[in-house]
Amino acid sequence: MMQFCGTKLDKKDFFGKSDPFLIFYRSNEDGTFTICHKTEVVKNTLNPVWQAFKIPMRALCNGDYDRTIKVDVYDWDRDGSHDFIGEFSTSYKELSMGQSQFNVYEVVNPKKKEKKKNYKNSGT
Repeated sequence: MMQFCGTKLDKKDFFGKSDPFLIFYRSNEDGTFTICHKTEVVKNTLNPVWQAFKIPMRALCNGDYDRTIKVDVYDWDRDGSHDFIGEFSTSYKELSMGQSQFNVYEVVNPKKKEKKKNYKNSGT
């Protein structure tokens, strides 16, 4: 059982804020990633709180507590051309520590990081 929230995510919509959602990917033995969960879209906010969800450990990390779990953060668009906000990686071992000030992930957009010198992140 997991629950996530975002803070100060990048504003992507021209009017309003963003409509963020998360996509979770499990890493495979060959270095590729497979989608294992998508959250619902939280409308018009830069500080979303997604509903708690259950996911079998096998689907998330195949029982390997150190296996990389990649999470992409997107801004939902009605036409399906969702805007990439950023990404972060973690593991079941890190997630299992639960909510604390140490279990906060910077959402980073690699393209923005490349272009902007003082870019820190696109939220947490």
